[in-house]
Amino acid sequence: MSLQDSSAAVSLQRVAERPRFGCKGPLAEAWLRELALEVPQGANAWTCPTDGGILTARLATSEFLVEAVAGDGSPAHSRITEAARLLLDPRQRRAGLVPVLRQDTVLELSGTRANDLLVETCNVNFMSLARAARADGGTLVLTSMIGVGVTVIARRAGSDLRYTIWCDPSFDHYLWSTLSEIATGLGN
Repeated sequence: MSLQDSSAAVSLQRVAERPRFGCKGPLAEAWLRELALEVPQGANAWTCPTDGGILTARLATSEFLVEAVAGDGSPAHSRITEAARLLLDPRQRRAGLVPVLRQDTVLELSGTRANDLLVETCNVNFMSLARAARADGGTLVLTSMIGVGVTVIARRAGSDLRYTIWCDPSFDHYLWSTLSEIATGLGN
């Protein structure tokens, strides 16, 4: 099920499977740079060069989420799949670089009343994040939404603003059904 309608007050959709991996530890940043990935400088930030299609998020200080956001079959998909393979290969292990399994459910939220949905389900008002949103990077928020731990970014695509939400897949049905119900109540 998908609540996708560009004219809707709130549009909610599951994002198709995108290759991703996570890593942490004192060598994680250096290893990502060895892979020629752009790494955000500060804690709780993300970057996504518009020409590369790879989003790199720094969660706190030394943990990273890396995801191909370009379309299927893109060079970004291949790069992330290969990087994940290297990270998980026991022969490639390095002290100070720890793989983090990332099997997140990923949702995208947009529309004129998207912030209303976020305010109703979360204790964070995302308006300042929305005002500062860019296509190539910004701040990320680690918070709780209807009792589920989530990571959220606001990202611009032209004049369109989308919130990307990552959560543990065991909460997929609960989060999706609750957000869908609230989105419907907001005018869909």
